[in-house]
Amino acid sequence: YYGLNVIELTVFLMQMIDTCAEGDGERNDINLKRLLQYFKSYGTFSKYAIEMFTSIAQRDVLLSKEMAHRLRWGRFVNWVGGKGKNIECDAAQEISNRTSKNVVMGMGANKTPAAIIRASKSAAGVQQIVSRFDKNASIHKQSQRHTTRSSDEDENIIIKDLRKLRPFRIVAERSHASFKNMEVSPLVGLDMLSFFNWIEKQKENIVMGQK
Repeated sequence: YYGLNVIELTVFLMQMIDTCAEGDGERNDINLKRLLQYFKSYGTFSKYAIEMFTSIAQRDVLLSKEMAHRLRWGRFVNWVGGKGKNIECDAAQEISNRTSKNVVMGMGANKTPAAIIRASKSAAGVQQIVSRFDKNASIHKQSQRHTTRSSDEDENIIIKDLRKLRPFRIVAERSHASFKNMEVSPLVGLDMLSFFNWIEKQKENIVMGQK
């Protein structure tokens, strides 16, 4: 079942990546509920399950309709326009921080608190000016990607091995050396009764926190 677990989690990861690219807030709601189950099924990720449940509760119950709408659709940003070009707000913030840092570094020795604040506020505008100048001057951004050799040969070797091993064919008593008791899905071991009781407990904790 190791291969099936890899497929399930990989497909879900692809789903989250595509959800972000499309900026689909409604589909992201489904992803959060799925993540809640994954985190709860692994005891070591219980704190992430709590954070996930709190986020869902805020959006569905605690917040006003306006704030819930902002939370649902405000997780993504599209700087360049076009379909499928959204990125996470966290990633956008990191880009903004890096841009501000570059502007401050260019100040040299003229760094005072007031000057740094002024430069940080102007970072976005400076970045737009630089980008438009480079575009008009036909200056192409230097690629940061490294050239790598084709992986076709390695993939063909892996495919041949998989054809011999038949990892998706059920064979009695066959198991992965490191995961002898692996189930067909990560969620098989999730006790739904215990899960629902845990949800009720989190509801009580939120109410007590509000008081």
